[in-house]
Amino acid sequence: MVTKIHVLVIEDNPADANLIRVYLKEAGIKHEFFHSETLYEGVEIAETKSIDIVLLDLKLPDSSGFKTLTHFKQRCPKLPVIVLTGLDDDDIGSQAVKAGAQDYLVKSRQLNSTILSRALRYSIQRHKTQSRLEETAKRLSISEKRFIEAQEMAHFGNWEIDIVTNSMSWADEVYRIFGFIPQSITPSLTDYLGYVHSEDRDMVNDAFEDAIKDGQTHTIEYRIVIDGHKIKHLANQFQISTDDYTKKILLVGAVQDITEQKQAQQLMEEKNITEKTSKIKEEILEDLSFNIRTPLSSIVTFTHLLQDQGSSESDLYNNLNESVDDLSIAVNNLLNFSILLSEKITVEEKKFKVAELAQRLQQLVQIKATAKSIHLNVNVDESVPELLIGDENKIQQILYNLIDNAIKFTTANGVVDVHIKKGPQGDLEENTCLLNMEVHDKGIGLSPEKIVELLESDKLLKMQQEENPNRGLGLAIVNRITQNMNGKLAINSKLGEGSVFSIELPIKVAQVSKNIVGEKPTESLRILLVEDHFLNQIATKKILTKWSDFVTVDIAENGQIGVDQFKKGNYDLVLMDLQMPVLNGFEATQEIRKNSDIPIIALSANTNKQEAEKCTDAGMNDYLAKPFRPDELFTKIMTVLHTVLS
Repeated sequence: MVTKIHVLVIEDNPADANLIRVYLKEAGIKHEFFHSETLYEGVEIAETKSIDIVLLDLKLPDSSGFKTLTHFKQRCPKLPVIVLTGLDDDDIGSQAVKAGAQDYLVKSRQLNSTILSRALRYSIQRHKTQSRLEETAKRLSISEKRFIEAQEMAHFGNWEIDIVTNSMSWADEVYRIFGFIPQSITPSLTDYLGYVHSEDRDMVNDAFEDAIKDGQTHTIEYRIVIDGHKIKHLANQFQISTDDYTKKILLVGAVQDITEQKQAQQLMEEKNITEKTSKIKEEILEDLSFNIRTPLSSIVTFTHLLQDQGSSESDLYNNLNESVDDLSIAVNNLLNFSILLSEKITVEEKKFKVAELAQRLQQLVQIKATAKSIHLNVNVDESVPELLIGDENKIQQILYNLIDNAIKFTTANGVVDVHIKKGPQGDLEENTCLLNMEVHDKGIGLSPEKIVELLESDKLLKMQQEENPNRGLGLAIVNRITQNMNGKLAINSKLGEGSVFSIELPIKVAQVSKNIVGEKPTESLRILLVEDHFLNQIATKKILTKWSDFVTVDIAENGQIGVDQFKKGNYDLVLMDLQMPVLNGFEATQEIRKNSDIPIIALSANTNKQEAEKCTDAGMNDYLAKPFRPDELFTKIMTVLHTVLS
């Protein structure tokens, strides 16, 4: 202890009080000693002097038992107290701590300067930490009183690290926070960091090192994983300290379980989102619901018809695929409708052919055009590169919404024209082009004021009050996606004559020769499919074995089984799901890479660029986002095999 502490000993036995005075001197603690033989006199000293800690005997001339401690805490609630007792009984000590004491000491030959020094240091530090956390709890209770009471935030405990040996000392509450019975293990810094969430571990370790270097108080929040799956959120405050008696340099701190606080915050956010979403008109959700139910109904019908041996399977399959695509776009619109509120849209990049996208899109919307006797033209200019790299689904979604709006607001026997061409190169990089997409309709047209509103997606809620809210929603989605893809939306329109919606998107150009399209295996190809979802196992295995008679597929239900099965089998390629129990796809790949360079293709429901980069870092050869078309999977397999063999 660096500064002088003021110690008050309330003890009616002068010999015991004098012994404590001697131990304080032996421990080398800088202090000022105060003594009283009665509770009354002790309280008077505590209220008039600057006292840091009190050593209180429970049996005094004017008071005895736990009433002594209770009475003192009522008069001096802010002072830390160590109870002195002549009975070596843990129950008495435990009850004393529950009654408000920081610690208890037995007045016997077991008491010495070392025990006294440690008790004083821990008690003062624990009291300071508790006071800070109690103050924090009070502040939290003001801002979040609807969700959590401050008392529930008192799950905290002290800890310290010997920065030379990395050994740790935990208070009982720290053990409980980490799911242990108090004093059941001897913890170390390595043990502590082992329970920290893998994504937060470096941050926690760096914070500890920074505190050791700069000597300042640090406060951080992070997650720990209990029993391999339970997540807890912790707040940790710590700083470097020196023990004057032992001369050890310690990192001391207090940790608090704030999981309930985090849950309360999440509930508050969900409540705010719910209130905001409830303001949207019901007709918008009804329209989206209709667009989902319609293709879903046709899927059910076509599936039923496929069971009829007299039906034309080719036509039914084509119709079924179109219904699936229609449903996919409707679902994407529903998802992006909620995304509009948070302004978060993930854009992925993969190779695709514009001509195939346009053909698929025309088949998709032709039914709606025919139903209104509208002539639909979709043209792709020869200037557009054959193969591009970008978010095919988002581009299809943009065009689908624009064409759907054009059909909706064009009168019967009208015309809707779609033109896709290459724009001017301008300042774009060499391997990038400007994709220009225009949708012309002969609809009711738009006023200049309405065009301004449609180009400002953040006015979505206001647009819901207009005469045609569904059009506002579709175009708001188009505008937001276009902005997220660094593109531009322009609208030219005249009331009563129609509108032209133009999209310009900068997009990368791919080399056609790099992908091997349409090839099949010409010799035995053994594939290990590591996938935990039963239906995906069945579907993926079926399309692979139907693709070629040379293909055989074995299935592993999780990453660990996949690693074990790979070691036993002689496989040519691995299809690796990422999110699996026991061992995930990244960990399984790293295990396989220790002994093999076998081609590995990742299969993931996540479509962001960061996920693809993580796959590459883990040692995978390629990445395919779910859901995928069979031809996409076949192309990936043949391309990877060709690359490895060449």
